[in-house]
Amino acid sequence: MPKVSRPTVALTMIVRDEEAMLPACLASVAGAIDELIVVDTGSRDATIAIARAAGAKVYERPWDDDFSAPRNLAIAEATADWVLVLDADERLAPGAASALHAALAQDDFDCGFVRLHTASRLDAELDAVVRGKDCFAEAAFLPRVMRRTLDLRFTGIIHENVGAWLSTNNRRPRMLVDVNVVHLGGVPDLRAARDKRARNIRLLERACEASPDDVTAFGYLAHEFLEAGERKKASAVAERGWQLVVAGTNAMDLSIVRLASAVAWMRVQASSPLTALDAIERVLGALDTQPDLHFIRGCALEQLGVMASTREARELRFNAALASYERALELAERPVLQKFIDGCTGWAAHVRVGVVHLACDRPRAACAAFDAALALRQDAREALLGRVEALLGMRELSLVTREVAAHLDDRPDGHTLAALAAEAAGNIPAMTAFVARAGACLSAGFASPHRRERYFDALAALSLYLGTPGHMPGPMGQLARIAAGFFDEVPGALVRPLDTGVARRVVRHLLSGGRTELVEPLVDPRAEALMPGLAALVDSVVGELERSPA
Repeated sequence: MPKVSRPTVALTMIVRDEEAMLPACLASVAGAIDELIVVDTGSRDATIAIARAAGAKVYERPWDDDFSAPRNLAIAEATADWVLVLDADERLAPGAASALHAALAQDDFDCGFVRLHTASRLDAELDAVVRGKDCFAEAAFLPRVMRRTLDLRFTGIIHENVGAWLSTNNRRPRMLVDVNVVHLGGVPDLRAARDKRARNIRLLERACEASPDDVTAFGYLAHEFLEAGERKKASAVAERGWQLVVAGTNAMDLSIVRLASAVAWMRVQASSPLTALDAIERVLGALDTQPDLHFIRGCALEQLGVMASTREARELRFNAALASYERALELAERPVLQKFIDGCTGWAAHVRVGVVHLACDRPRAACAAFDAALALRQDAREALLGRVEALLGMRELSLVTREVAAHLDDRPDGHTLAALAAEAAGNIPAMTAFVARAGACLSAGFASPHRRERYFDALAALSLYLGTPGHMPGPMGQLARIAAGFFDEVPGALVRPLDTGVARRVVRHLLSGGRTELVEPLVDPRAEALMPGLAALVDSVVGELERSPA
């Protein structure tokens, strides 16, 4: 390759059986590199021939379950000023080469973090992936551009990194925000075909046993189990590693964040928000710019809001959850070394903001949040469900009927919303059928905890429509108990406000059907003591009926 006056760059790679991916990777770096070093770990296809044809110095090294060793061999053979690290399933995006050389010309850093974008499909256009259109997950910053020094080394048999090198000799990191790399290896079908997760888990389990005092491997392994859907294993590994943090550790901040996010996320999944907050608060003070921590904190506070025993506590916790989600969203444009919860600065955070607004009876604000989430992730299930619920609160019944049809599946959420829409439309037979279907799906769990409250509201309202008021939690359950002549207080009944729209329609139905024996208890002074304003609601409905044409 010709001599240049600018800083020189060596692309270093480790490969194995990459004949399908390697040519496009090398084509993407044309004009960006001055030297190509390839270490092959046992290819049986045309990988080595392709690399040599591209002018690479190729070294062969048997694979021994250690990613750092071939990385370090490639670095040792490089002679350029700088080292660029890419894998065969990665490509420099258009414009990245010129942005890289512009950054190197400034010579004000030692380690450059590039923005990695994971494609959602193999045939996606690189520009589309960078713009977020065909992106599978949020972009992350990874250290891929290093000044070549005598002590530059990767460590770790898997998820190898240069953290130890970067932390010595006052080396300066810099986020190269305009150097975009597209990653094809994260496409779900390809990842499954290559069985990378099984390999990663095997190596990480080995690393945990070999270095039981190193939190890094525990954090990575917990997240691998999480992504594989093995929550019990993820929780066990995370909690084991977390004991190292509790006992005190000299681990790097990123390793502690990785483990803290796994521990707290698993505790949230187990509906243990207080212990999740304990893990978050232990590290958040020093790591305020890590969006995952704010997002998980918001989830824990949201759970506490649903569990609150008073309306004041509910409102306080929901507002705190909103503040945490908003903080995560604020960090969307700030370079972060690694994100552990997909969507924590984008679609997922918007979803949670929407759910909190729903729980606080703010349907328009909720709808705006869900639309923002869907602009980023069109198939986000909870955003689609939340939008239906928000539209229901806005009385857009025709839209609700049309959009809820896609969610009448084996989860109770869609059936619950369909039941409430049928109630609002006055179709009690349909409401009855949807409530029954929701009840049959309860074991599958709700996509969002607050929707269980909506289910019990629907169930209690239906019992009143059918003239057989039942005993359910929540404000509508309290109304049903009063109608049945029970004037004891349902625990937590007034934590949420009564849906006066549903209550008015129920009272109208009962009066129109001559079921005055179920309405009379609602104006009893004891009822007013339990639910202030109930007598005025009944009087208002009575007045409307009296003014209606016969």
